Amino acid sequence: MSYVVGTAGHVDHGKSALIKALTGIDTAHLPQEKKRGMTIDLGFAFFNHNNGTPIGVIDVPGHERFIRNMVAGVWSLDMVLFVVAADEGWMQMSTDHLKVIASMGIENVTLVISKADLVDADMLAMVEEEALEQFLEIAGFIPDSLVVSSHTQTGIENLRQHICRQLDNKAENAELTFDTHQQQAHLYIDRIFTVNGLGTTVTGSLCGGKFQVGQKLTLQPSGEKVQVKSLQSYHKNIDLAEPVSRVAIALKGVKKKDVERGFCLTDSTEAGFVTNDLIVRLDSLLFENKCRNNSEVEVAFGTFNCLAKIFVFKGTNLARLRLNEPACCFWNQRALLIQHGGSQILNCGAIVWCGPVIKQHRAKLYDLLIAMPEHPSWEDYVMLNMSLYGYAKRGQDDQNEFGYLESQDWLFTEEFTTNTFKQIEAIFNQEHIDLSANELSSKLHIPVNALSALLEHFTGKGKLRQAGELFSLGTGRSEAQLSPIAKQILTKMNHAGKQGYEAEKEKIPGAQKELRNLVRLGFAIPLEGKIYYEKSLYDQLVIEIMQGHAVNDRFTISDAKDRTGLSRKYMIPLLNRMELDGWIKRIDNDRLVLKTIESEIA
Repeated sequence: MSYVVGTAGHVDHGKSALIKALTGIDTAHLPQEKKRGMTIDLGFAFFNHNNGTPIGVIDVPGHERFIRNMVAGVWSLDMVLFVVAADEGWMQMSTDHLKVIASMGIENVTLVISKADLVDADMLAMVEEEALEQFLEIAGFIPDSLVVSSHTQTGIENLRQHICRQLDNKAENAELTFDTHQQQAHLYIDRIFTVNGLGTTVTGSLCGGKFQVGQKLTLQPSGEKVQVKSLQSYHKNIDLAEPVSRVAIALKGVKKKDVERGFCLTDSTEAGFVTNDLIVRLDSLLFENKCRNNSEVEVAFGTFNCLAKIFVFKGTNLARLRLNEPACCFWNQRALLIQHGGSQILNCGAIVWCGPVIKQHRAKLYDLLIAMPEHPSWEDYVMLNMSLYGYAKRGQDDQNEFGYLESQDWLFTEEFTTNTFKQIEAIFNQEHIDLSANELSSKLHIPVNALSALLEHFTGKGKLRQAGELFSLGTGRSEAQLSPIAKQILTKMNHAGKQGYEAEKEKIPGAQKELRNLVRLGFAIPLEGKIYYEKSLYDQLVIEIMQGHAVNDRFTISDAKDRTGLSRKYMIPLLNRMELDGWIKRIDNDRLVLKTIESEIA
């Protein structure tokens, strides 16, 4: 298992020097950083765990003007080294950085008193005591603390061993905790550049799952499909990248100009939410600053940040954010609100809803969000959606305590399932045509991924029939469940159309048996002369002939030919089949109507 740790603390308190002492790597990569002696953007290094596993290290900027870069650095950390210089003690940015760490939900923090060689023992003890008091007051806990000097290497090996022990403890306790957005493989991009021979290359911290060479990924929020051309982690070319680790990915299928910092690579289109509209549950006790209603703030999560309008719901700690640009986010992900045009942190919170909410659902949603526990789990998200809509994406585990209907990765209530099928039934009876999942989704206002799972359930139960991408009412198995020979025959039958499929002209081994099976399952309709029509085509021809006729009406063969465009070769067998099915009765050369389309629908 891989890990990423990072630094935090006031500017010039020795964070970069500490990382160089730990890893032997100078994280300053920008000319401005080397010239000014301060970290501006994120810096990266690594050292090996005692078991040989690389431990990534992120060096975050300490100056208040680069607070956004600090947020981009800490979102994925397994552990934070909070650095306070012994010769200066606790400073204002120490407070701000600790608030950011607390707001991002990071509790695995170690206090590191740096520059120990510059002060005496009494000063060291005083600085450490003050820092621990600040931790207790701001973050609500007292961290482990160590004293080091990067200049003399004092305490560096002790710190290295401490980091290894803390990360080992985190691995042992991982199964006891749950972080929703860490359950899906994703990487927020923090750097983009071009490498000769490789093309567009991005870097970031991989969380929640694995990426491998050749894998197809989705670049959000654009939704663009890209492919992993090559992977590199800690200066080594690899075929498989595991979480949590620093990764460089060469991408195929996208140009550098089409990628931005804050974009997110995901292993599926369903990982995360792409939206301009969020609801955040604010941690009002952590910050005294108030967010004015309808004001403009800056929102930061992952490596993404942008401006947004904020609307605070009166009497609650819920706030709606309308982002100026779409972003990829995850439920229960931490977000920070920063003063527009400045660096003051206004508030923070968890993203508890993604996407717009129709008016009739809003009051119920707000009540449900307010009632959620302080530390929600994925089960709370499932319950939230079940209460609001009747369906939800299931989590990584297999628990289904409430006995919901399960299909693919989705759960459905019994009431929603029953009502949805009634609506589907009404749509098919009214329109008399086969429809795709996308078409049904637009009519039912149900997301296509969820509806597709439900359609699969209905098809398996014999309530619907599937032919290719189209669904219709009827019993029988899905086309996908047919034998290869049956599928071949059905394809030929579809291509034959109104000319009909003439079985005797085909020399397919086992065709007669499969044809009988297709008829039994409701895929095909047999006519005289061993001619077969695909079921939906037969239904459509019946509608064309019978439309507008009342019971006891008469029509001629010529009338039927005009309506359908069929020749006499196919018209007579079709009418004879309709007589067998009870639609008509032959009276001399005419046909007498026995029932109507409308009566059958009713």
